[in-house]
Amino acid sequence: MLQSELLVAKTFKGFIKPCYLSPTPPLLDLAETMIEIYRSNVGRKRSEIRSQLRLLEYGPHNFRLIRGLSAVLDRFSDFSTESPLDPRAIREKVFSLSGGFVPSRSKRDEILLEASKDLGIPPEWIERHMWSDLEGEQNLRSFSPPSPEELLAQYNLSLTQTLLFKSKFVEFSADGNWKRIFRSIKRLGLMYSISGSIGNYSVLVEGPISIIKMTERYGTSLAKLVPEILASKQWRLHAQIIGRGSRLLNFELESSDDVHFPDKAPEPETYDSSLEESFAKRFASLGSKWSLLREPDPIPVPGGVMLPDFAFELHGRKVYLEIVGFWTPEYLRKKISKLQHIRDRRSDVDIIVAVDSELGVSGEIPGSVITFKGDLPLKPILDYLELKEREIVASELEAVKHLQINVEGACVDVNDLAAKHGVSKESLLKIFSSSPPEGYALVGETLIRGDHLQKLSSLITRGSSLEILTETFRREGINDPISLLRYLGYTIKWRGLGSAEVVKSPSKEVTS
Repeated sequence: MLQSELLVAKTFKGFIKPCYLSPTPPLLDLAETMIEIYRSNVGRKRSEIRSQLRLLEYGPHNFRLIRGLSAVLDRFSDFSTESPLDPRAIREKVFSLSGGFVPSRSKRDEILLEASKDLGIPPEWIERHMWSDLEGEQNLRSFSPPSPEELLAQYNLSLTQTLLFKSKFVEFSADGNWKRIFRSIKRLGLMYSISGSIGNYSVLVEGPISIIKMTERYGTSLAKLVPEILASKQWRLHAQIIGRGSRLLNFELESSDDVHFPDKAPEPETYDSSLEESFAKRFASLGSKWSLLREPDPIPVPGGVMLPDFAFELHGRKVYLEIVGFWTPEYLRKKISKLQHIRDRRSDVDIIVAVDSELGVSGEIPGSVITFKGDLPLKPILDYLELKEREIVASELEAVKHLQINVEGACVDVNDLAAKHGVSKESLLKIFSSSPPEGYALVGETLIRGDHLQKLSSLITRGSSLEILTETFRREGINDPISLLRYLGYTIKWRGLGSAEVVKSPSKEVTS
């Protein structure tokens, strides 16, 4: 984004459009000239660079264009303050000694000398560094030059973002890229509504002007969404802009307008909300059977979709988590409507809603509601997931009883069987532990045919090396030799570090 005063746009009959730049030879030459000014001034003050750029303002180009391009180039630059002490500390010392007024040159030198003694730096450093933290005094430490084409493209993007900072709403449609767009909308905390059918959505995002507070932060978030929209193959954008005198202006732009924008959108940040990041890290540290999915696929609801913040997945089943945070009354009303539809008509969708207790709206939210203050609580969520896990296993146990499961081969991994039949490993293990397939024994998580079990047993001799047996069993298809040895009635006797032998426990018959 640019400063609002650097926005260059034209208005006509109730419409507004930024003055976009095309990569024509004159503009590419201008871009190359400005890039060279930065490149050749590495190590010099920002004020020196600006002085050279000012000369270009007397040419054929609008001064706001020169300053706008310069603002973009600043993003490719690393400016730093170079001072042996904090310049503010130097100023405070000088002003305290002078009382804010110096009557003569000799008195001035006297004050600088005294300040240098107190601060422990030479007198000449006082003058050199007292103001070095001001923007114009900062030095260009390094510069990563863009190409002239990239500079013009980034400038066009910045114009669009700057204009939308004054928007009442932004409405757009796109061809593809929806998953990434939806994730960005959620990650950036934007207020939105979605209509249309799956894959053919129309999204309306509330603009910064409609937000009561935190307008600047919200506007910055909206600006970050723009590259994601432009990354689609085809897109169309419409916004209502507040112009001078609160005049409403329409802004329309689409991919067919062939504006020169950056080719690729930047990669999204991992987390925008510290609340979500904290919860995800704490949940991951628990080692839960449930996998945590960040920003899962949208849930279709009448008039659009709902974008949960997280989903917990186990054995193909999902429990969604929606966090109610940034909101306005209208936005909350739409949110409640979507949740009401899911509770009443989407029995296949299980969702937990976490509501900040300070919002005072938990009583209006339908379904499973958890209130919190500060961090999201783990215990009520884990309790709910544990309940759902028991329901899943119980449901699958009933279904597995009616499955025709054919077991073939000397060794069969229960994981493979579960994947083949679309059920959980836990449900099959529970069934096989009490009633294994005829002719097989359940050893750990492997079904072993009786004759093969006898063969494996015959490979064990008194004092067999655990290392050698392990390698032998693995060649026979056994991935968990310890479980097999225990099943056959053996224990491990350690002789030393890294050395062990297999010893027979009290007699145990191996049956088929």
